[in-house]
Amino acid sequence: SGYKVIDFSAVYAGPICARFLHDCGAEVIKIEPPGLGDITRGVDGMTPAFAHFNAGKRSIALDLKSIQGQRLARELILGADIVIQNFRPGIMAKFDLDYDSLKEDKPDLIYCSISGFGMSGPWVNRAAFAPIVHAASGFDTVFGAGQDNNEQRPPNWEIMVADILTGAYAFGVIQTALLGRERFGQGEHLDVSMMDAMMTLIPAHLLAAQMEEPLAIGRFYPVQTSDGFVMVTVVSNKNFESLCKLLQRPELLTDPRFVFGSRARHFKELAEEIGKWSISLTTTEAENALNSAGVPCSAYTKVDDLFSHPQVVERQSFSKIIDEHLGEFLIQCLPVKFQHMSNRTASWAATLGQHSDDVLQSELKLSTEKIAELRASKVIA
Repeated sequence: SGYKVIDFSAVYAGPICARFLHDCGAEVIKIEPPGLGDITRGVDGMTPAFAHFNAGKRSIALDLKSIQGQRLARELILGADIVIQNFRPGIMAKFDLDYDSLKEDKPDLIYCSISGFGMSGPWVNRAAFAPIVHAASGFDTVFGAGQDNNEQRPPNWEIMVADILTGAYAFGVIQTALLGRERFGQGEHLDVSMMDAMMTLIPAHLLAAQMEEPLAIGRFYPVQTSDGFVMVTVVSNKNFESLCKLLQRPELLTDPRFVFGSRARHFKELAEEIGKWSISLTTTEAENALNSAGVPCSAYTKVDDLFSHPQVVERQSFSKIIDEHLGEFLIQCLPVKFQHMSNRTASWAATLGQHSDDVLQSELKLSTEKIAELRASKVIA
C-alpha cells in the first residue's frame, strides 16, 4: 500500500508481476495502445485470460508513438515508484521512456525490464515468447528426455512456464529493489531475463553437464493402479523403509538397485515393483495407503477438479471475477498467505481505456477540456 506502479507490459510475464503487486496493495496503472490494447484482450476487448493477469489495474489507452503520449507517460512515471515494461530492448528508448532517460529526473525510480534474453548480448533483439525460451534455455531438452519415449521430436507446450516463472522473479526483485531504496534512497534498473529464469529450473543438469562422471539425476515414474496412476516419490531412506514395510517386501531394502546412492538410477524399476502391489488397488486406495504409511505420493488431479479440491478450498486459492459480458469465473490468487495482512485479488478487470479520464485528472490534474482535446487527436482513447 502506498506504492504506485506504471505497467507498460503485455501478455503474461509483466502483467502477472504487476497484478501480484496490486494484490499486495500497490496501485497499478496499466498503459495500453489504443485500438486493441493488450493482445490478450482478444477481439472482443475482454477475455478470462486478460482478467486473470490484470485484475484490479486501472487502464489508460495512450498512444506512445505520439510526442504528446510520450510526455504524458513520462509525467505518470515521475509520479510513480515502479515501472514494469516488456517491450523489445530499445523500444522504450525510442520513446525517451527508458531508465537512462528517466533516472536524472527520478533517481529513486524502480524500473523493471522483462525480456526474453536480457538487455544485452547477441540475442538481445530476438523475439521471445515462452515456447521460444523453453527451447533456447535447455529446459525442453531435459523435459523431453524425461518422457522416456522413442521419439526424437521435442515436447509440445501449452503451459507458459517461462512467463509465469519470470513474472514471479520480477515480483521478488522489485521488492528487493524497494528495500534498497528505503535504506539508501537509490532507484534501480532491473534486467529480468526469461532465459535466465528458465535455467534456474535445471540446476542438476547444468552441474552434470560440467562433470566427467556426473551423479545420477533421479527421474520419477508414475505407478499404475487398477484405474489410473499415482506419483510416488521415494527420496530418503526413511521413505524407502516405509514403502518396503507397506509392500511387505523386506528384500527390497537390500536390493543393490535400490540402496541409497543407486536408487536414483533405478526409479523406473522401483515404480514397477510398487506397481505389482498397486495394480490391484484403485487410485484412491493406493494413495490413502501410501500416505498413511508415510510414503510421499499423490494421485493425478484433473484441472476441472481443482475448484472443489479440499486443500484448494481450505486455502481459498481462487477469487471470483465478475464481468458484464463474461459473467462470473474464478482466477487464482497470489499463492501466499499473510498472517497479519490482506492480499486479496480484485473482482474486476478494466475495459480498454476505462480509466483514461480518471487517471489524467487525478494523476496529472488535466482539465476536461484538455482531455477532450487529447482524445480528439487520438493521443488517448
